[in-house]
Amino acid sequence: MTKTKGNEPNDEVIIVTDDAGMQLYLSEKATNRLSWILTGVCVVLSLPVIILAFMCI
Repeated sequence: MTKTKGNEPNDEVIIVTDDAGMQLYLSEKATNRLSWILTGVCVVLSLPVIILAFMCI
C-alpha cells in the first residue's frame, strides 16, 4: 500500500481468506488485472464450443 503526502493510503487492499487460513492481499489495480486475465482465459476456453456451434449450422 502506498502512502501519499497527506499520509493517507492511496490503494485499497482486498484480502481473500480460505478455510485453511491462507490469506492473499491484492491491491485494487491487481484485482482488476486478474479479473481481465481470467475473463480472457474463459473466452479462449469457450471459443471452440462457439466455433463448433456455428460449424453445425
